[in-house]
Amino acid sequence: MLSAKLLVGEIANSLRQVIGPAISEPYPKAQAYMAATILEFVARQIEERGGSASARAAVLEALFEDIGKLGLPARIASPESHDEGALSDLISNLYQARGEIGETVFAAANLRVRRALRDLLNLDLEVAGKEGE
Repeated sequence: MLSAKLLVGEIANSLRQVIGPAISEPYPKAQAYMAATILEFVARQIEERGGSASARAAVLEALFEDIGKLGLPARIASPESHDEGALSDLISNLYQARGEIGETVFAAANLRVRRALRDLLNLDLEVAGKEGE
């Protein structure tokens, strides 16, 4: 099975090299070329999102690994999943257990979570910045 990026790229190539030249009327011909341009843009987005997803997963995995080293109670950081939902739960659980774990451990965990959130934001901004190119 072809990847989504390759499939969209092939459709764009067909529009640009086969369908566009075969159309004699100017307006439909321009529409075919414009559709090819849009599909090329979509193909780039598919490629960039794929890389971003693996980078996001790596950021979250590193966060949960570091949080595990802080000696927090098991109920604070869910060991089953390391996705964005688990990150949200982690933040909520940290604030709920703040008095129990102490300010020093809370501050270290909070700083690590903030660094991960900043890394995730930077990944989002990289993709958004490439859209404007």
